[in-house]
Amino acid sequence: MMLAPYLIFEGTCEEAFEFYKNCFEGEIITLTRYNGSPEPVPEDYKEKVMHAELVFENNSIQGCDQMPGKLFVKGTDFSLSISVMEVFVLDKIFSRLAEGGTVTMPLQDTFWGARFGTITDRFGIRWMFSCDLN
Repeated sequence: MMLAPYLIFEGTCEEAFEFYKNCFEGEIITLTRYNGSPEPVPEDYKEKVMHAELVFENNSIQGCDQMPGKLFVKGTDFSLSISVMEVFVLDKIFSRLAEGGTVTMPLQDTFWGARFGTITDRFGIRWMFSCDLN
């Protein structure tokens, strides 16, 4: 199981990840743009970052650019991202953290090949869950 901060930016994700890459002497191993999404995306946002991941030593930072029109508060918009190897583990942890909280996206299979879902727990902390199905 891996726990990583998931940072959300207002259109500056790629710039931020390049900066962090240099600071931590890491490697950006994933950078996916919104133009690959089946969801409708404004034309001027298609080249923005849908998902990025930076690794350094035994650490990972993930992030994206917030879709236009969604509430964004600079410096406070983040989630904790949990990646697991087995779907039954994902389901178990998801169910436990959902108790008393709000499921904001039920667990579901996605177009990028993962089982994914999101929760805001009873303490107001946002969680993202992912299990690679490939």
